[in-house]
Amino acid sequence: MLEITLFSLLNGTVYGLLLFMLSSGLTLIFSMMGILNFAHASFYALGAYFAFQISRYIGFWPGLIFAPLIVGLIGAGVERYALRHVHKFGHVAELVFTFGLAFLLEEIIQFIWGNDQRPYHGPDILDFPLFVMFGANFPAYKFFMLSISILIFIGLLLVLTKTRVGLIIQAA
Repeated sequence: MLEITLFSLLNGTVYGLLLFMLSSGLTLIFSMMGILNFAHASFYALGAYFAFQISRYIGFWPGLIFAPLIVGLIGAGVERYALRHVHKFGHVAELVFTFGLAFLLEEIIQFIWGNDQRPYHGPDILDFPLFVMFGANFPAYKFFMLSISILIFIGLLLVLTKTRVGLIIQAA
């Protein structure tokens, strides 16, 4: 029973930190720009598919680096060339636009990658049990996800509390 509790706690922490990474971006955008971006999760999914595709052909590490950059550029382009123009028409227009954009991105993902589940295996360097407790394995890739999430949390905390940009973001 103890192993179930321990591994549930570890897995819950990993998935909670992944949700933190998703929600922190949404919160920062909403607090700075006043736009509730319904397409935020769709951009997250698009990044996951880009990472999947890049890792299939080039490797895991390039996928991990380039996918967020590509999706960030796409998001910046959408903000610059579409959302700024919609902003003039008020919050309802922004909500409708981002809601429609979420549907559009979902359809693009389904058109390119289909509706089927995709088998994915992490990199070989992370494909081993980090530790075994009570006969149950805790995979190294989950610890990697946990570590990256904590590093992003600490980095975001430091940027928001220790830099001029962070003070501007907090004031917004």
